[in-house]
Amino acid sequence: MDNNIIKTKSAFVAIVGKPNVGKSSLLNRLLGEKIAIVSAKPQTTRSKIMGVMNAGESGETQLVFTDTPGMHKPKNKLGDYMVKTIVDSIGDVDLCLMVVEESGKLHEAELELIEKFKKLDMPVVLAINKIDRLSDKTKLLERISQFAELYDFAGIIPISAQEGEGVEQLIEKLCEMAEEGPHFFDDDTLTDQPERVLVSEIIREKILRLCDKEIPPGTAVVIHGRAT
Repeated sequence: MDNNIIKTKSAFVAIVGKPNVGKSSLLNRLLGEKIAIVSAKPQTTRSKIMGVMNAGESGETQLVFTDTPGMHKPKNKLGDYMVKTIVDSIGDVDLCLMVVEESGKLHEAELELIEKFKKLDMPVVLAINKIDRLSDKTKLLERISQFAELYDFAGIIPISAQEGEGVEQLIEKLCEMAEEGPHFFDDDTLTDQPERVLVSEIIREKILRLCDKEIPPGTAVVIHGRAT
């Protein structure tokens, strides 16, 4: 028997949190590629975006991430669809990666997510993002305690998706939680999004950033025709 055979592991991970905590920025940082658009507008992410990374010394662990819209109270059909997307995503994965900001009061959406975790007995890693904005890192202890009282998180890791701080530790924790089993995607797979969708999303990102007063945030971009 060959003891040098590498045992593969995998995990499906939903990235969840309230709007504008940096979920899409974190996904892009994890993958080392931009597949999710980012803007200061709430609900920039409207549907599930899958990203695949192979981690570990030999790439033995495959982490399949789903970036979800920000959890919020829906006010229209688009909002209803987005919240349904989040709930469906939580029920379809092995574990959740909950992203929160480095300070502030607990948000109603965060409490709602934690209640859903409790009902599902879901393994959850908490990523406290934007720690690059903290001049006094001791305040992190208060933030950690604030969330630790609400749920038995599998891990609480301070990170900066913008600067990359703490991201390697986050990946190590997620790999530790992955279960032994086959990879579900080819090792060179990056996302499930076709090129046409990625291009339309990048265009929408530019619209949200450059035309915030002229164009409503509910805008969409559709690309017609075929490349020649």
